[in-house]
Amino acid sequence: MNIYIHKDGQQYGPYTTVQLREYITQGSFSLEDQACHDGQNWVPLSQVPGLSQPAAAQPPTQQPQQSHATQAVGNAQNQFNQTKASAAKGGGKKVLIFASIGGVTLISLIIALIVYLLGDDDKKGDQVVNSETESEQTKARSNQESDKNLKSSGSTSNNIPLIERIPSDAGAVIFVRVNDLLEKGRGDIAALLPPGVQFSRVAKALKNPASLGLDVSEPLQIHLIPNESPNLAPTGGIAGRLSDKEKFMNTIELLAGLDKPTEKDGYHLYEALGGSDGAEPQIAVGSDFFFAGGADRPNDREPSIEKFMTANGSDALVKSQDSFTSFSNDKNDIGIWFGGDSILDNLGTNLNDVNLDTLKGGSGTLTLNFEDGEMVGQVKIDAPNNDMVYGKGGFSDGILKFTPTDAVLALGFAFDLLKFVQYVEKELLPEFGEDIKLDEAVPELGGLTIRDAISSFTGEFLASITDVKMPSSASMGGSQGGPGVTEDNPFGDDGMEDSPFPSPGAPGGMDPGAMMMAAMPKPEFIVAASIDTEKWLKLKAAPPLAMGLGLAMMQGYSITEKNDFLLITSKDHLDATQSGSVKNPVSGSGKEIFKKNDFVFKINVAPILKMDLPIPPGGPMEMLKDISHLEMATSSSKTSGSGTMKLAFTDKNRNSLSQILKLIIAVQTIVPEGMNL
Repeated sequence: MNIYIHKDGQQYGPYTTVQLREYITQGSFSLEDQACHDGQNWVPLSQVPGLSQPAAAQPPTQQPQQSHATQAVGNAQNQFNQTKASAAKGGGKKVLIFASIGGVTLISLIIALIVYLLGDDDKKGDQVVNSETESEQTKARSNQESDKNLKSSGSTSNNIPLIERIPSDAGAVIFVRVNDLLEKGRGDIAALLPPGVQFSRVAKALKNPASLGLDVSEPLQIHLIPNESPNLAPTGGIAGRLSDKEKFMNTIELLAGLDKPTEKDGYHLYEALGGSDGAEPQIAVGSDFFFAGGADRPNDREPSIEKFMTANGSDALVKSQDSFTSFSNDKNDIGIWFGGDSILDNLGTNLNDVNLDTLKGGSGTLTLNFEDGEMVGQVKIDAPNNDMVYGKGGFSDGILKFTPTDAVLALGFAFDLLKFVQYVEKELLPEFGEDIKLDEAVPELGGLTIRDAISSFTGEFLASITDVKMPSSASMGGSQGGPGVTEDNPFGDDGMEDSPFPSPGAPGGMDPGAMMMAAMPKPEFIVAASIDTEKWLKLKAAPPLAMGLGLAMMQGYSITEKNDFLLITSKDHLDATQSGSVKNPVSGSGKEIFKKNDFVFKINVAPILKMDLPIPPGGPMEMLKDISHLEMATSSSKTSGSGTMKLAFTDKNRNSLSQILKLIIAVQTIVPEGMNL
């Protein structure tokens, strides 16, 4: 029989009758507490079958307490082992995973950390529910005595701020402001928990992290130190403040089945979670902070932890890197700083040997903030030189005349094309050997060279989609009898069906390819590209290109040159090719994003919802209604480049984190069972 208990606003269980008798004897539960044993009704414990006549309460003996504590720890250890086995699939690259965490995934990290430290109360039927049992009190007294011994050792490193413990050789640092994230999305985070967990200590910890002994008024910090060999994952770990050291230590000892820690120089060190020979993290606890350190090689783990725990601040990253110092003063919900050549080597190796040499000598930051009505992500990179600076810094007024303000989608870039070609010629073409030659005449281009063709364009490109029109039945050759069916035989030959040739099923002898084209959705768009008109006209005359442009014009598209811009438009925007401007060009704040950036991608959701698209109602369409627009933009005209990603919602009064978590919950309801992560 599985029995659940409700006591002091918390739910516990399931338990067996044997376990409950023991808890009642110990005083953890009373017969007046509410219990559910049939899955439907709550009744006093005294009415649960098998508990109506409990054994007479006796003072608890030492042996039952030891048995119970051993049983609780053993059960927690089993669950820990399952967690560890799952985590071990990541191998030695586990620490590097922290570096790639972004956005809402970090919220999952926080939840996972809480669940990992606490375990799942609903699956541990024999967990000690009274937080002041003799076992815990004994551990607390033991830890307090250890603290006195540690403090008397003369160590003064406990007064060093966490940020000054990050060593100068760290290549990346992540700050997570848990307190701010919980304030913005606590209720929605709790809704993501499985139903049983929502009533457990995990949910209680989300409401009050201090119940774990954690102090989240300061951000959690993760730092990574690259190895000399880029094939090895970085060392490092995660650190945070504690509000109650004894409570934190009691929690991890009881629920992770950890033995008493070793006393080091000013701190406690637990055995590595996966054993001394594994690459699993190892937890160290100082006077008011913890550090879970890890390394690819077990021999590197303890030295790295000791370096952090005994740091005196003289070798702090915050004192040696101005860019990190500036970053640490900003308050972001989630922030990542990276710098140093070694971290680039390490990342390049772990990203299938991507070459990041052009960024060496620089640094950068990535930040994510959840504001009311919008989520804003930003990246800033300080490049070491001008080699990778290609942007023009913004779009010209000339090309913005061809950008409608009500575009469903806008995509554009403005960059130094000739400089980019030089980079391609120097860095990329050698990889292809002698196959590509920029200055060799190409017969297919009418004798022009590839460099001539490229130089016909001057670096600005903007494409806008304003509508998508679905085809009518008539445009697909439809009639009352269906597509391609005619009432009379236009050839007057009833024996046509015996002909070895197929009957012309489309009106006017339309071929199947044309029918397929007619059945496709028709986007209304305008594309503008800045050109050197004289060079473009020569390129335009090249036979293959002239043929392609002719076919496009036969489909009803307009291709023309206007004020040193090549314009390719659909029917709705033909007037712009004559007047030199669309009817409603971007202006005001809508224009600002194009003037301050040289790459822009923007999607407006509201116009999409008004289209007659073949998307069934409900599900994805309902989720889209909450989103206003998505925009991404970068400016790369200087060595200190920047980029912004903004997801805006229609409800400007609700925090974006809450709205994103709401979307995640909605996705979970429509993703096929078994595919939810």
